[in-house]
Amino acid sequence: MNVAIVDDDIIFSRTLEKLIESFLSNIFNDLKIELINDNFYNHIKNKPYDLIFLDIDLKNSNGINIGKNTLLWENQPIIIFVSARNELVFSSLSVRPFYFVRKSNLKNDLTTMFVLLKKYFNEEMSFFTFEFHGRLTNIYVKDIYIIESKSHNIILKTKKGEYIYRASMKNILETLGVKNIVQIQKAYAVNIDYIKEINKSVVYLKNNEQYNIGRKYKKNVIQKYKERLLKW
Repeated sequence: MNVAIVDDDIIFSRTLEKLIESFLSNIFNDLKIELINDNFYNHIKNKPYDLIFLDIDLKNSNGINIGKNTLLWENQPIIIFVSARNELVFSSLSVRPFYFVRKSNLKNDLTTMFVLLKKYFNEEMSFFTFEFHGRLTNIYVKDIYIIESKSHNIILKTKKGEYIYRASMKNILETLGVKNIVQIQKAYAVNIDYIKEINKSVVYLKNNEQYNIGRKYKKNVIQKYKERLLKW
């Protein structure tokens, strides 16, 4: 779990780091927290962060604009705004943040946020275990962006590479059993979180790949995509 705290207040950043560490260290063994206190966007751009705690009112930078830019990343992190300016909560909604933490009510807001975050991790950060090159392999389901069925094999395309193993599309979808992966063709299924847009019968992903939607699957794909947007 890679976490960034983006804030120009170094003392506050260190306080927040301790609070985050005390919570997330009980869930993830590989927790890494990085403090970003200057040159904000250049330091975090396209890095594999899973979670970003982002101040809005930064020196010479606008946290909301930084958050909007992350929406275009292939690896889209969870954004949690942390701000002393409570009136900006509505402006921040354009980024679809997971939560808005008020610095003036830090501990109470973090307590509520951590409860919601734990529920989210239980639902979205599940592992998928399968045999790959003769050994059991674990990957996060959320890291899968395309599933392809080819010649009785399943190809899992993820941020870290491709994995091929023996199975059918029906079998993999039943095994995963997650709402954010939806079949778009007989031989393809896509992770809704990686969709940049749907235009007519074409799905455009954040890594610029595009796939046609089969007529049989179009209604369900669009419905699932709309539901995901509302959840965000």
